Amino acid sequence: MLATVESFYRTFLDIYCPAFFFGTVAMQGILIYFILFQTGAKMGVFRYILGHTSVCQLILLFITISCQFRMISSKVPVEVRCYGPFRFFPAVYTYAMHQAFQFFLFMSGMSIIVTLYFKLMTFNFTRMTKAAMIITFLLFHIPVAFSGGLEIYLVITVSLPKEIQEMYSLKNIDVSLYSTAGTMKLQTVSFMNFLIMVGSVFVYPFASFWIRHRILKHLNHHLNSFSSHNKAQHRSFVTGLTLQSFLPVLTYFPLFALYVFCVTTGAEIIFQQYFIYLMPTTPALIDPFVTLFFVVPYRKKILTWCGLNKRSSVGPQSVSTVMS
Repeated sequence: MLATVESFYRTFLDIYCPAFFFGTVAMQGILIYFILFQTGAKMGVFRYILGHTSVCQLILLFITISCQFRMISSKVPVEVRCYGPFRFFPAVYTYAMHQAFQFFLFMSGMSIIVTLYFKLMTFNFTRMTKAAMIITFLLFHIPVAFSGGLEIYLVITVSLPKEIQEMYSLKNIDVSLYSTAGTMKLQTVSFMNFLIMVGSVFVYPFASFWIRHRILKHLNHHLNSFSSHNKAQHRSFVTGLTLQSFLPVLTYFPLFALYVFCVTTGAEIIFQQYFIYLMPTTPALIDPFVTLFFVVPYRKKILTWCGLNKRSSVGPQSVSTVMS
């Protein structure tokens, strides 16, 4: 029975993964086109942060599809298998890719919070120099850098030693279906990184709602500083970012709950094993739709191209009023 279920999932994923990959690349490509060519120069730092988020999500997508990890949560320690094209590479590389997956998942989520924070600063009428923006960006990413340092340490100690590489070389002689990338043990370093990753997913929505509240408060307070049209655009942009910050909880929490259940009970849930990596990558496909809809000038431009908004003339300079 279990073999039949696994066969069904493998057949489904052989169709789903390429479709998800090309669909996401197409949407991210459209979004990057708008960021590069349909926004004004005054957009400044927001152009780079939105582009940074897209690049992180594309890297995350590449890792997800090229490795197609599966977490065997019922095993002790938890085993990570690689079913994608990277299964032909030595285990040290696939284990490093597994750690990189967590890093870029963290990085892409943090970018959304940074975007909201810089947006708040514009409503505080704070004139930030480029140096101040860079320092602020780096300060926000201290937890990401710390997590990345822990992940590098894990690669060096858990996968890089010669005897461990030889062990996995023998274990992965036949990689016709999958290879074993490594194991996950909640020891001191990995447990610290685990807490940072999981904690960040749940902090993002609270942080974004708080920043959104402050931004809307400024909008309502400075009634004479913005036209009703500009206020509507600002609200739409902020709402889109808030939804994006909430997506990781929706895509990650159900699988995380199943993961805890499987680890504690030893239950075998095939859906959890395969989709605990695929679901957190789903925002890479959804985020472009959210951005293109909630950034009003982008939406109007698309409607104009489709012949549904012929009266509106939207140029790149219009986006600057939303971002700045």
